[in-house]
Amino acid sequence: MGGTVSPVIISTDKTQLTQFSGGKSAYPVYLTIGNIPKGIRRRPSKNACILIAYLSVEKINRTEMNMSDQEHRIRVQRVFHEAMRVVLEPLIKAGNEGVEMTSSDGSVRDVFPLLSCYVADYPEQCLVTCSKYGTCVKCRAKASELGNEEPDVPRTQSWTHDVIREASIHCRDSPENLRARHFHTYCMERDVAGTVHRPFWEGFPLCNINQAMTPDVLHQLYQGVFKHLVAWCQKAVGAKNLDARIRALPPAYGLRHFKNGISALSQISGSERKNMAKILLGCLIGIMPKEAIKAVTALLDFIYIAQYEAHDDITLGYLDDALKRFFQHREYFIKINVREHFHIPKFHALLHYVESITLFGTTDNYNTEMFERLHIDFAKNGFRASNKRDEFPQMTRWLSRQERLSRLETHQRTSSSSGDISMEPTPTPGPTKSTTSISISKHPTYPKCKIDVIREKHNAPDFDHYLKLYVNSRLPESQPRARISDIDTYNLPFDKLDVYNLFRFHPTAINDDDSKAEIVKALRKSRTHPQGQFDTVVVLVGDSAESTGVEGTRLYIRISLVLVAHIKLGTRIGRIRVIFSFPDILETTMGPRERPSSWHKEPLAFIEWYSPTPASADENQGLMYRITKTTASSTGRVQGAIVPLRSIRQSCMLSPSFGRGAVPKDWRTDTVLDMASTFFINNWNSKYAYQTIW
Repeated sequence: MGGTVSPVIISTDKTQLTQFSGGKSAYPVYLTIGNIPKGIRRRPSKNACILIAYLSVEKINRTEMNMSDQEHRIRVQRVFHEAMRVVLEPLIKAGNEGVEMTSSDGSVRDVFPLLSCYVADYPEQCLVTCSKYGTCVKCRAKASELGNEEPDVPRTQSWTHDVIREASIHCRDSPENLRARHFHTYCMERDVAGTVHRPFWEGFPLCNINQAMTPDVLHQLYQGVFKHLVAWCQKAVGAKNLDARIRALPPAYGLRHFKNGISALSQISGSERKNMAKILLGCLIGIMPKEAIKAVTALLDFIYIAQYEAHDDITLGYLDDALKRFFQHREYFIKINVREHFHIPKFHALLHYVESITLFGTTDNYNTEMFERLHIDFAKNGFRASNKRDEFPQMTRWLSRQERLSRLETHQRTSSSSGDISMEPTPTPGPTKSTTSISISKHPTYPKCKIDVIREKHNAPDFDHYLKLYVNSRLPESQPRARISDIDTYNLPFDKLDVYNLFRFHPTAINDDDSKAEIVKALRKSRTHPQGQFDTVVVLVGDSAESTGVEGTRLYIRISLVLVAHIKLGTRIGRIRVIFSFPDILETTMGPRERPSSWHKEPLAFIEWYSPTPASADENQGLMYRITKTTASSTGRVQGAIVPLRSIRQSCMLSPSFGRGAVPKDWRTDTVLDMASTFFINNWNSKYAYQTIW
C-alpha cells in the first residue's frame, strides 16, 4: 500500500438566483482535486467538480442591532470564516493522517488531501486571506507601492496569524466597548483585515493560503486590466473616434460586431470584454503615438500569453517580457493625464502570474469561468425547481436526486456495454463531405450557375480570366496550351459551375483540446447581403508552407508543447470570392462531356490576393503585418488564383488602416474591405490566430 497527495482546489463565489426582482442569491462552495486532468475537470458533464456547501446569505439587520458599517463588515466576514471552518475542518485530520482510498486499478493507497489552490475574485481573495482591501494578497506591498516593478516580500499565513495575535495582545487592556475597534485599527495599519480572530485556514497541514490564491483571467485580466486599458484609450483618443473605427470593422468568424461602438455599453460581460480585446489595437494604430501602441501591445500580449494551455520556460519568458515592456512604456498615460499612478491591485497581480503558473500549472486549471459555469447546474436550476420559498432545503434535495439519477445512468451504460462484442462501426453517409481539414455541404447552394452570374453576384469581374488560366494549366501535355498573353481569347468549354456559400475549416489543434471549426463565407449579393460577404483567409502557396507560419525567417517558438512557426514563407493572405466545383458532367458546346481527370474533383476557391506579407512586423504598429490590395500595373486586373480548398490554412481578420483622420463615411462593415486599400493582419482575433500569426 502506497501513499499519494491529492491537491484540493476550493472555489467560492456568490451568484444571483433571481433575474429582475426578489434579490435572492446563493453562495456555493465547490471542490475539485488537482489529480484530475484539466480536460476532464473543465467539463461540467464529467462531474469532476462537486458542490460541498451553500454558505449563508442571510442579511444582518443592522438597524435592530444598531451596528455601524465597520461592525457590519466584521460580522459578515466572521460568519464566512466560521462557516468555512465547519465545511473544511475534515480536511485537517485527513491531510495529517491520510485516508485509505481505492484507485481505478484496484490498489489501496493512503491519500493525503491538502488545500493547495483557492479560486476566487479579488474581493473574496482579501476576505479569505484576511488581507486589507486595496493591498496585495500574495506579498506585503502596501497600497502605495502596488505600482512597483517588483513584488514585495511574500505574505504567509503564519505572518498574518502573528499580526492577529499581536493585535489581540495589544488590545487586551483596552475597554471592552473599544476593544474591537482597537483590534481593527492595529491590524489595518499592518495591511491585515482586522475582522477575524481565527481564520478558517488555521491548522491546515502544509497550507500557505496566500500562495494558494490563483490568477483570475476573467476578473483580473479582462474585467480588471483590460477594462482600465479601454477606459484610458477612450480618454486618450476620444470615445466617439474609437466607436467610429469599431463600427467600420469588417466581419470575422467568432467576433462580435459592435454596431453602435462600445462607449454606450453598460454592465459589460466578460464575453464582451474578450471581443473588445480582439479589435482594440487595430483601431488605435495611426491615432495613438508609438509609445502608447507599445504599451497597449504589451498588455494584450500578457493577456493572451497568460491563457496558453501549455507553458515552458520560453513562453513564461515571453510573459515576463510583455510585463516589462508595459512598465517601460506605461508613463504615456500619466503624461496625458489619463492616470496619476498605477497603484492598482489587479495590475500588481500580474507580477505573480509566472510564479503561480510555475507552481500550479496553466491558468485554465483554476480560472473562475470554469466554476461560474457550475452555478447553472448547482444553484440556478435547483432554484427554478423549487417553489422559491425556503428554497435551500429544496435545492439540496433536488441536487441529491439529480446525482442519484446520474449514477444510475452511468451504471446502466457500463452494465449494458460490458457484454457487448467489440466491432468496428459501419460508416454511414453524412450530410457533409470532407477533405483533410475542410468540410463543405454535400450539395451545392447554386448548382449549375452560369459564369456570367457568378462574376456579377460575387463582385468577381476577373473570375473567368483566372478560370481560363486554371483550365489551360491542367491540359494534358499532348494538347497545345494557350500563351498567357492570349489567355483572354481562349474559350472555356463550359459556362456553368456548382457554387457554394461557405465551408468549414477545421484547424489543427495546438493544445490538448480540439479547436473549434471556423466558418468561411463567400455569400453572393442578395437582399439580406446587398454587398455580399467575402471572408479573408491564409492560403498555402508553397511546399514550405506546411512547416512555416506567416514569418518564415524568424525562429520557431514553442507553444503548447509543439513547435508552431510564424507565417510568411509559403503562405499568402487572400480574399475568397467564389467557392465552386466542376460538375461531373460538363455542358459544353459539343454536348455533355465528363470532367477531365486532370481537373480537381474537390471544391476550389477563387482568391483575390493581397500583397505578400512583409519580412517582419513593425512594433510601432502593434506587431501586426501590413498588407495592401494588389493589381497588375499593365491590365488593372486584381492578382488572383484558383486554389483547392485544402490549400486554405485558416481564416483571418483584416483590420483597415484608418490613419490619423476621421473614418470615411463610405467605410462600413460590409464595404470596408472593398473601400480601404491598406490593412493589418489581426492576429488578436482568436487565441488560435495569436499563436499561429505573429
